[in-house]
Amino acid sequence: MVLQRLGLLCLLWGLFLWAVPSQAGRAYPPEAALFDHTHADWAKLLLRAVHTDQGGSVSKLDYQVFLDDKHAFDNYLKALSAVSVEQFKGFSRSEQLAFLLNAYNSFMVAKIMTRYPGIASVWDFGRVLNTPFKHRFFDLLGKRRSLDDIEHRLIRGDSVLMDPRIHFAVNCASVGCPALRGEPFLAPRLGTQLEDQTIRFLNDRNRNYYDGESERLFVSPLFDWYGGDFKPPKNQSPRNVIGFLLHYAAALGLSGDQQKRLAEGKVTIDYSNYDWRLNAVTDAQALSESE
Repeated sequence: MVLQRLGLLCLLWGLFLWAVPSQAGRAYPPEAALFDHTHADWAKLLLRAVHTDQGGSVSKLDYQVFLDDKHAFDNYLKALSAVSVEQFKGFSRSEQLAFLLNAYNSFMVAKIMTRYPGIASVWDFGRVLNTPFKHRFFDLLGKRRSLDDIEHRLIRGDSVLMDPRIHFAVNCASVGCPALRGEPFLAPRLGTQLEDQTIRFLNDRNRNYYDGESERLFVSPLFDWYGGDFKPPKNQSPRNVIGFLLHYAAALGLSGDQQKRLAEGKVTIDYSNYDWRLNAVTDAQALSESE
């Protein structure tokens, strides 16, 4: 009976996963076609700058790339800032979310570049005053914006766009963050990309692992900080942290018995440490990979 309920739980959770809508027959206003939804400039930069390890579960960034090709980076940021609210409204849902995810990640890099190479952590900007996440330092959709504006207001604050898997797509320039993807998020493949990001993140045993001796499942603090994002309105579905983790049990490496005990509430959820060091490629790493 428990296994039947477990199977139903995972099945129902799957129904809540992002389904990229069909674009067939969609009518776009003329100005909506002006933005490059392939994010080509960002794609070229990511291809050169992102270095992945552990099957893509971990990534580091060669920030020197953004200095060497500052013109292309600036052009991409300007293209993002040039999109008007009306133009954005003309984007499809998946185009909107891809736009916002790429905007967050690229403006995060832009923030780091204001101090690079003299920066060791995002918190070097300040934890209370001038925090990098609350500082409004760029223009987006007609307003001066902060990184928190993108994540918490434009994405998490929009019930249509919100998908809990976005927490594995935004990158806060830190070692403990989900890996920065080596390609832009693109509307036609967004659902697949978000699923891949989630699985890669949960595959990382430095952040997510089961301790059989203490019967504790250690997961990233993201599940603590944003636990509410995995819960349904009025608890009308199994969309919660436990349901989410059970759905991705294979990525977490959980056995059938461990899944059963987790579903029965016999496993304690605990949180691993979060590494706030800058996710920068070291000179030694860059030299090694270039040889």
